[in-house]
Amino acid sequence: MALVALGITAVVLGVWNLNGAAIYMDDEGTYTAQAFSVLEGRLAPYTYRYDHPPVGWIQLGALAWIPQLLGVGDGTVIGATRYAMVPFFVATALLIYLIARRLELRRPFAVLAVVLFVLSPLSLVYGRQIFLDNIGVPWLLLAFWMVMSPRAALWHHIWAGAFFAVAVLSKETLAVFGPALLVALLNRPTWSNRAFSVMGFLVVGGTVLNFYPLMAILSGELWSRSDHVSLQDAFVFQFLSRAGSGSLWDPASVRAERLQSWLYYDQYLITAGVVAGIVCLLQRRTVWIPVALATFAVPVVVGQGYLPGMYIIGALPFLALAVGAGLETLWERLEKYTATLAAQGQVWARRAGVACIVVGLLPVAHTQWFEQDRRLLTRQVNTDWASALEWVQGNVPKEDTVLVPYVMWQDLIATDGRNDPWSVVATEKADLDPQFLVEHPGGWKEIEWVVVGPSTDETIDGLDLGTVRQALDHSVPVHTVGEWSVHHVQRD
Repeated sequence: MALVALGITAVVLGVWNLNGAAIYMDDEGTYTAQAFSVLEGRLAPYTYRYDHPPVGWIQLGALAWIPQLLGVGDGTVIGATRYAMVPFFVATALLIYLIARRLELRRPFAVLAVVLFVLSPLSLVYGRQIFLDNIGVPWLLLAFWMVMSPRAALWHHIWAGAFFAVAVLSKETLAVFGPALLVALLNRPTWSNRAFSVMGFLVVGGTVLNFYPLMAILSGELWSRSDHVSLQDAFVFQFLSRAGSGSLWDPASVRAERLQSWLYYDQYLITAGVVAGIVCLLQRRTVWIPVALATFAVPVVVGQGYLPGMYIIGALPFLALAVGAGLETLWERLEKYTATLAAQGQVWARRAGVACIVVGLLPVAHTQWFEQDRRLLTRQVNTDWASALEWVQGNVPKEDTVLVPYVMWQDLIATDGRNDPWSVVATEKADLDPQFLVEHPGGWKEIEWVVVGPSTDETIDGLDLGTVRQALDHSVPVHTVGEWSVHHVQRD
């Protein structure tokens, strides 16, 4: 019954103001385009370069057509695709509860862990957007649920390895939770087929993961060459050449700003989760939770590489579980220390414990969650994007060449009868794809329109997009709404 109630709650919060709470981002547009490229059997708007394994947007493509069929999403492709993320949001919430129960948490604490997750402003912002992390997290949690099976069956652990591999192939950064998964598997009373379970977990997980490099090998794209993309180039880009986010200890760095933005949305869940994680060290069955939080935190605290805002998504379930498990541990200590009291004394001790929890939660719920959630569940932050899209659809001739951010590309190519990917061109392709000059040998002079979004200037500067910059320098704005503007290129 609790599982059904939590599922309904997660569905309601998952769809409530889904398209108005958080701005549409270029990454969402990219993943939407990738999902529909899988669904429709065509090329995505940019060259596939092994930047992420494809399993995430394959799953997204399998679901993305359903919201469109149901007519949800404010009539836009990206808006409808956000609804395809709701099953992953709900699955994450339910798996938190199931894992909590396998950790032998009392039902109230298991429910509390789910409530903390679904009501956290971080979840309502990042947890419902079209990010690969949101697709991979349910598979990761399913792996944890399987390794903690009380039966300790070999096939449970084999499936856990497979599910973990699917999680990593959905979003590779989820691999940071691998050590915690191994601790959860091994840090339990010895069972008869322990060696086979560990071997099965590792072999099956490794085999599934190897499908990614195998795909590159079969395509002749494992090693770098000048005439094709490669998995090697992807690793070089991600770990060596990609611009980093600076040091956490530099207040002006992007990394420090990322942490501040996470704390802005929910400093209490992050702080309480970290503190509760320390408490979880007191119980053998929960020791893997602080391991998960520690391996998540290492790249944030000591790393200087690229840190995306959505990285926090992977930690949210473990922060919520830490709070629930930490309270369970403290409650067990309370019962132990009051066991010698009379029955009435034990009742009063429990009531005092409940009162402490309520007193601790209510101020936080009001100051952080109520105000933040009220805004997230009522505001509309994508009206400017929708207005710019509508203007382009109604005023830009279909035969003209227009550069648009990824966040708008799929909607223009799919809903406006503009089927030529070289008429509706993702902004970066004008400089980064050699085929652009084949299709448009005149370069910037063959661009009629440029749509500028909130991050376009940063993209132009960061990637040194000279063609796009020239087109903008020779253009005049003809429509502006908020941070969005449409520019008409003057060729003379």
